[in-house]
Amino acid sequence: MENFEYTLESAHPKAQALMTDKFFWSSIEETAPFGSDDGFDAAYGFREWRLLNKTASPVNYLKDLIERWHYPYFDYNEMDTTKIKEYITRKGNLDETAIQQQIQTLKDINKNTGDTSSMMIDDNQLREAIISSSNRIGGSFLLGQDNAIIGIGFAQFVLEGRIDQDIKNLTITAINRQLLPVLINRYDDNYREKRKQQLTKMLEVINKASS
Repeated sequence: MENFEYTLESAHPKAQALMTDKFFWSSIEETAPFGSDDGFDAAYGFREWRLLNKTASPVNYLKDLIERWHYPYFDYNEMDTTKIKEYITRKGNLDETAIQQQIQTLKDINKNTGDTSSMMIDDNQLREAIISSSNRIGGSFLLGQDNAIIGIGFAQFVLEGRIDQDIKNLTITAINRQLLPVLINRYDDNYREKRKQQLTKMLEVINKASS
C-alpha cells in the first residue's frame, strides 16, 4: 500500500487554493480536520472506502463508520442546545462488573509501564475516577462524531476538489454545532479562542468548496 498523507502537496488544486493555513494539514492539532483521532481515522478510512465506492455518497461511509464505532445515536443535523446538552451529560451505563474490570486494567497498565505513582491510589479512588470519566462520555461521543463528519468532508474535498452536497451540509452543521456555546465553552479559556478561529476558517473553506 502506498504511503499516502493528506498534505498541501498531495491535495487537489482546488483544495490547495483554499486550505492555505498550515493548521489544516496538522496531524496533531485537535481542531484540524485530520488532527483528532476520529477525524484522522475517518479521513484515511474514507480514502480506502472511496477506491471501491467511486459514486456512492460519503454519508453512507459515515453511517457505517459511526455504527462500527458503536457511538450512541445522535442526529447529524441536530442543533437544538437542549438536546445537545442532554446527550453530552448522559451518564455512562457501567455496571459493577465493568467497573471492576476497568480497575484491574488500569492496575495492569501501570504495572507494565513501571509507573509506581498509582500505588498510592486505592481501588475506591480508581472507581470514582472511572465513574466520573464515564459520566462525561456523551461529550466525547458527540465530539468524535463531529470530528468524523468534518474529517470525511475535508477528505473528499482534498481528494476530489469537490464535496457531495449531503456531506457538505453535514460538515457545515458539525462545525457550527462545535461553535455553539454549550460545546465551545467546555474548552479551557486558553484554547477556546484558538478553536473558534480554526473552526471559523474551516467553515469558510467548506462554504467555498464546490459541490
